[in-house]
Amino acid sequence: MPSPTPFTINVPQEKIEAILKKVRAYEWHEMPEIAPGADRWAYGTDIDYMKELCGYWVDKFDWRAAEKNLNRFPQFRADVDGHNIHFIHVKGSGANPETVLLTHGWPGSVFEFLDVIERLAHPETCGGKADDGVNLVIPSLPGYAFGGKLKTPIGPRGTAALWDKLMRDVLGYQSYIAQGGDWGAVVSGWLAYDHGVPKGGCKAVHLNMFGLRPAVLPETDEEKQWAQGAAMVFELESAYLRLQMTKPQTLSYGMMDSPVGTAAWIVEKFHGWSDRRGKDGSEHIENAFSKDQILTNLMIYLVTGTFNTATWFYRGLFEEGGNTMAPGTKVEVPTGIANFPKEFLRFPPRSMIEKGYNVVHWTDFEHGGHFAALETGPVFADDVRAFVQLVKG
Repeated sequence: MPSPTPFTINVPQEKIEAILKKVRAYEWHEMPEIAPGADRWAYGTDIDYMKELCGYWVDKFDWRAAEKNLNRFPQFRADVDGHNIHFIHVKGSGANPETVLLTHGWPGSVFEFLDVIERLAHPETCGGKADDGVNLVIPSLPGYAFGGKLKTPIGPRGTAALWDKLMRDVLGYQSYIAQGGDWGAVVSGWLAYDHGVPKGGCKAVHLNMFGLRPAVLPETDEEKQWAQGAAMVFELESAYLRLQMTKPQTLSYGMMDSPVGTAAWIVEKFHGWSDRRGKDGSEHIENAFSKDQILTNLMIYLVTGTFNTATWFYRGLFEEGGNTMAPGTKVEVPTGIANFPKEFLRFPPRSMIEKGYNVVHWTDFEHGGHFAALETGPVFADDVRAFVQLVKG
């Protein structure tokens, strides 16, 4: 396969201005009246917060500063089976570092991992030991961000096959540890299942969401209670998923034309899926993320024009046949579970997880949600490092 090509983000100024022009020109509409003290997000994205965010967007947000931050670490593109894959690649400290493959999900991006890179690759800069450093490979999912445009949908199982080729054939890492949440959890699960050592290069997997699932039914009362709760959450939260899985192209016409529409669609997920609890007892999206973080992640979709192809990943899952292991099989490689309390797709009881995974590490956290790396930073990184130390060798 061709060697990776260095890449630097440099968005044309006219692209940025075109986005901001549409934000400024947006014609605001109405939302239902909300009683004092009631949930202003109950019908969807709160219009008052959207007006506040958009005001900050056009008056204060600095894409060039965000771009400089993203360019702090080496980025590359590589052709893998005809897919132009974008990724961050950082060599770790120490004499013989392990290699960790970090995979994001939707509506996230590689930006989620930016603030944990230094802590994982060069822990000596954060009070740790250099010998605990790891090599990091952080790719953008196919059809996302700064990679090439897709021609047809691809799902998590197909992406896992691409990632194994990226790691072994392109970058020369014959063994690696996979980590992920959201789609990254499903991709990492398939890496461990289809491409685990010795079939492939994945020697262990660390997950912060229940993605790839064993073909088992709940048996204990605790497992049945979890299943009932999970079914309720899925019913309440899955409208976006059903649309993106079945008719993503229909959604694309509005979203590709409207930065504010795209923002509302994505910001609702950052609000609903994060740990919004503040130290003062308040609940607010900015207890989890700053406006700059929200807008940096959002602008990655907008400056690359990839909202459409990013949603194709859901259709790809549908066409691949889902995210369930074959009956009677499981992930055999060592598995670490990072169980964050405000993850909306909660892990089932350990008894059920162990029917599908070789669990050797399990951490229950007090704080954090779906976007674990972005929300908790050092806490997430330290758990990944602890798992790496457990399975290295």
